[in-house]
Amino acid sequence: MPQSVDLNVKTSSPPARQNPGAACEECRRRKVRCDRQQPACGLCSSSGVQCQVTTPRPPRGPKRGYLKALQARIATLEGTLLQQQQQQQQQQQRQNSNNHTITISPEENSIESITFTEQAPLTWDFPITTDGDTTLRDLCQGTAPGTASGGSSLDGGSVHASTSPIQGFETPSDGVGLQEALLGRKMSEPLDGLDGINISNLMQADLDQLYFDRVHTFAPVIHQRRYFAWARSMAKTEAQSCLRYAMWTLAASVSAHYQNIGDALYRYTRRALEGLDSKCMRIATTEMEQIQAWLLLAIHEFMCVDFKRGWVSAGRAFRLIQLNWLEYSDGPDGNLTRTDWVDMEQKRRTFWLAYCLDRFVSVRNNSPTTFSEQNTIRLPAPETEFQNEQPTLTGFLLDAVSTRDAISLSTFTESIVVATVIGRALSHRQQSMIDNLYLNETRDFWERHEWINALLIQRMEVFSLNYPLSAQEADPMLLFISMMWRTTVLYMYQLLKTIVHPTDEKRSVLSDYTRQSTVAAKEIVSLTNKLSQLNSFKVHPLTPIPLSLCTEFFVSYHELGDTYSKQLQDITEAMHGLMSFSNLGLGLGAYSR
Repeated sequence: MPQSVDLNVKTSSPPARQNPGAACEECRRRKVRCDRQQPACGLCSSSGVQCQVTTPRPPRGPKRGYLKALQARIATLEGTLLQQQQQQQQQQQRQNSNNHTITISPEENSIESITFTEQAPLTWDFPITTDGDTTLRDLCQGTAPGTASGGSSLDGGSVHASTSPIQGFETPSDGVGLQEALLGRKMSEPLDGLDGINISNLMQADLDQLYFDRVHTFAPVIHQRRYFAWARSMAKTEAQSCLRYAMWTLAASVSAHYQNIGDALYRYTRRALEGLDSKCMRIATTEMEQIQAWLLLAIHEFMCVDFKRGWVSAGRAFRLIQLNWLEYSDGPDGNLTRTDWVDMEQKRRTFWLAYCLDRFVSVRNNSPTTFSEQNTIRLPAPETEFQNEQPTLTGFLLDAVSTRDAISLSTFTESIVVATVIGRALSHRQQSMIDNLYLNETRDFWERHEWINALLIQRMEVFSLNYPLSAQEADPMLLFISMMWRTTVLYMYQLLKTIVHPTDEKRSVLSDYTRQSTVAAKEIVSLTNKLSQLNSFKVHPLTPIPLSLCTEFFVSYHELGDTYSKQLQDITEAMHGLMSFSNLGLGLGAYSR
């Protein structure tokens, strides 16, 4: 019979490979397996070494919360430095302002005694709340909030408290963050979230750098150090936040890496600016950052969205400048104090950027300009002096345009000069249309035309002396300015074609302008071929304007012959190439003559 098997009998488990416990120091040093025998392991017994076991062992790496405490300490030191800087500025203001005492005599109804007292010195530009024992002194001497964990939002992530292992530097343990425990109000946020997109601190820094590398060249309106000073502050105004979003929007549009967040940034920026406009309806003045944000957003819309929307956004900035015109005007003696000069210089540059945008787009659309060249705003200072905060007294526009000396101007000033000359050509065209409407004599037309053409030739020669052709081809800003000079020549020729008839006595004069314009068109084609040698993300965003005007020149005037078909093909290919980065040329097609 088969034997029965007892199922209740448990099979014995295999013996453990080694005894429980920690390995001895000798086995750890030799990196061998320790059998953990007591009182001495086998290796120590055979080698005659004292067997030592260390328990418990200290954990590896820094202590828990150590890094967060260091970050919190850095934040505290930055706050202390900010406080000291503001106190120094306040002391300077008190030193510069004297106490004035005026006396009013009751009998003579004259001034006898009015004392102007100074305000108390400011320590922070935002209120500090004192919850319990948490005071500003505690913040600077020991108590500090935790730092953000993980990625941040557009202006900084949430801040959480953590216990610091550093002696004398303990953080609150109730979970209250820096903004809630120490600040009476949080940093201004114009609107709700950015469509769920989280932009980390590293991305923010990268977008800032992209802006100053690729956008600031043709829109040099922002002082870098001052921007980074308020951008890192938690007390930004809504206008400053909108400006930062607009800068990021433009930076994303000239970067292949951030194309995926460009649309979300644009929508958020536009909503924020529109919301800010609705809040500022009853405010007497408009912050400069709000106007700068509208200008940058308009440039982005010209490039990536729609011409009509960009033109409307630019118009908002133009009207805001006109509403605050006195803040942008200069007197005969410029203010060269260090602090006020930089702020005034930023306002000057903001106006001149709007001035150039107004004329460059108006000449393509043949619409009246918004700003007059008859203004009392000084030209922008050189970029180096501006960024280094070195007060420089510059001249006015009419002096720079009318001078015959080969004075080297900055690229920004050169763009202002060419915008002024092409604006005069536009005004000349509009005046000639009025003269034709009322059948006025054409003598004034020829005087204006010859005056503008002489100025045009003179300024082109000065520009060529200051910037050789090799320099023009290597710099996107100079390349655009050079194209705009030659585009002005084409514009003047097209205007002349509408006035001079085949039987006119001035027909011989037209032939001279024809030769001048054909040379200018060929030079534009030559400059266009240099676009392929430049980084496409660094090409001036308004480059499609001279290219489209040159295209119209070749298409409209067939008497120039078929030899220009190759030049037309080159310009057309360049236009299609730029449409990958800017739809301005395509958008302007509906507004051509």
